[in-house]
Amino acid sequence: MKKKETKDVMEVLTNLKNIISHKPSPFKMVEEIQMMKFKIRPLQGDVLAINLNNERFLETIWSLGKLDEFFQKEYRQLSKKDQEIFIRYFDGFYKNLQQELNKVKLYNKKGPPKTSILEMEIFKERLLKKKVN
Repeated sequence: MKKKETKDVMEVLTNLKNIISHKPSPFKMVEEIQMMKFKIRPLQGDVLAINLNNERFLETIWSLGKLDEFFQKEYRQLSKKDQEIFIRYFDGFYKNLQQELNKVKLYNKKGPPKTSILEMEIFKERLLKKKVN
């Protein structure tokens, strides 16, 4: 029986930091976000009044997508103890990005309409894998 090779959590977290800190151009981010299969569903308000090409918005969505991809790739390769450390770091980073997303000013230059409330859902489309019997 082969023993599973584990990675060092500090090395993994350093790699994550390097990925997130080296953001591509806004144009490239949009391409990557589309490949990540993010979807935006308006729940309430006028979506046409907002600027979805806001650079801070794109950076935050891109970072969330990269964080998710990284987690899917690296988590199982860590020891149980390192997985706990990784989860704590991941949760903190994820919450920070969500807070950042909530602070982004998405309205066009003239600002939000006085009576407008905007609520939207941002999610990643995932295909469910069928189990083979």
